[in-house]
Amino acid sequence: MSRVIGKLGFILLATSVSVTSALAAEIPRYDVESWCKTVAASAGGSSALIYNGCFDEEQDAYSALKQSWGATPDKTRRWCNQVAMSGGSGSYMILKGCMDQETEALQEQSGKKFEY
Repeated sequence: MSRVIGKLGFILLATSVSVTSALAAEIPRYDVESWCKTVAASAGGSSALIYNGCFDEEQDAYSALKQSWGATPDKTRRWCNQVAMSGGSGSYMILKGCMDQETEALQEQSGKKFEY
């Protein structure tokens, strides 16, 4: 009986780890409409042109993130999510920009050597 419970416990643990890993690998959900309304209103009015441009850029950034999200280190994803959320609603353009820059910086860092 304890072997069955032990095996069941292992299966449940493995399943919960897989689910947790899968959730960590998901792109965060931001309120794009709210973000773009804020951006459109930042010039003192409510510009449909700015809203539409913002919305399209957010969609493009999100679509690009779907391709690279899983390959990006978790530490970078967490940091860049904090950066992207600093404006309130979250921005996929900011998230993607942060992740691109962090990835580039990590690549440059690996080749850096201080010269005396």
